[in-house]
Amino acid sequence: MAKSLISDLEQGRIDSGLTHGELFLRYFELGGMSSALELEAFLYDALLPSAYDHDVVAHALNERFVELGGNHPVPYRSDEPGNGARIE
Repeated sequence: MAKSLISDLEQGRIDSGLTHGELFLRYFELGGMSSALELEAFLYDALLPSAYDHDVVAHALNERFVELGGNHPVPYRSDEPGNGARIE
């Protein structure tokens, strides 16, 4: 199966109806520390976000989907095998 030309984060932004500015505010409110320009670069796969930044953006989008009565369609990177917290 071919990879989508749109990242999961950008597809989530489009589906949620949020503008870039609205998503940036939500991301920043949740503790995101990247600039608005860097966030747009994450959305367009021009920059690879850290796992933390990816998860903060995903959380901001998933909160919006819950507000709209939906589920959590944007995957968290920490949910991928090998990316979770290590328990000793």
